[in-house]
Amino acid sequence: MIEQARASVFTTMRWDGKYSVSHYSKHIERLENHSLRLEIPWPTNAEPLAKNALLQAFKDSTSPVSQEEVGLVRLRLTSMGEMSASTRWKAPIKLATDKSSTTVQVAATALPAPQWNETIDGCKHGDWQPYHDAKKVINERGCEIALFIKDDAVIDCLSATPLLLDDDGVAWYPDPTNGAVDSISIATIIPFLIECGIPVSQGRLTRSLLARGRALLAIGTGTGVLHITHLDGQEIGDGSTEFATLCAELFHTAINESWFKVKGVNS
Repeated sequence: MIEQARASVFTTMRWDGKYSVSHYSKHIERLENHSLRLEIPWPTNAEPLAKNALLQAFKDSTSPVSQEEVGLVRLRLTSMGEMSASTRWKAPIKLATDKSSTTVQVAATALPAPQWNETIDGCKHGDWQPYHDAKKVINERGCEIALFIKDDAVIDCLSATPLLLDDDGVAWYPDPTNGAVDSISIATIIPFLIECGIPVSQGRLTRSLLARGRALLAIGTGTGVLHITHLDGQEIGDGSTEFATLCAELFHTAINESWFKVKGVNS
């Protein structure tokens, strides 16, 4: 598992279907940080390699099947120094029951968090098998998403990061030092949340915090903003949708303000 994890590092960006991606510099920065943690050498010409790989992926891309699909592009660096990219169109996990709503309500199940070691945990690494296995369990249990549990606290979601609004109005998300991924999606909406008067803190999303929380969300590049209303059959939150609606609006604002047009460079 550790050998496979150290074989590659990746990041996934929103793609507009043409030549632009969102939060480009943040993704490149995280890719470099995670490569160093995984002991994957960071190329001195990483920037041109990344841009040219992205452009090749755009050239080889296909068209979406439906308007609901979102464009994604995965940028990957192997331990051999090879940079590659691939695009895909992702269908929504679930459509909003109310077409006028901007939020999607889902059910979650709790699973033990995949673990490797302190260096690898929280990285976007090459060992994807535990996440493929989690998807099978999600389908078997009739849910849309998984919450990963470590030391009796939620540290991650499958393909997303949890964000919980506590009963005192503070928004909490998992601390990366506990094994959570440093979420770009969360980081980009934090300034907007603070502007809206909502304090944001890192910490442990414990059972007691979940029990008293007003709303639990899962936020990710591909998933967007999901409002988790049930966890293993038990209701989560107070039933209000205001926080989920706000975060969905902020998420799309952050993406729309960060589009970066990729241009080829000499490597």
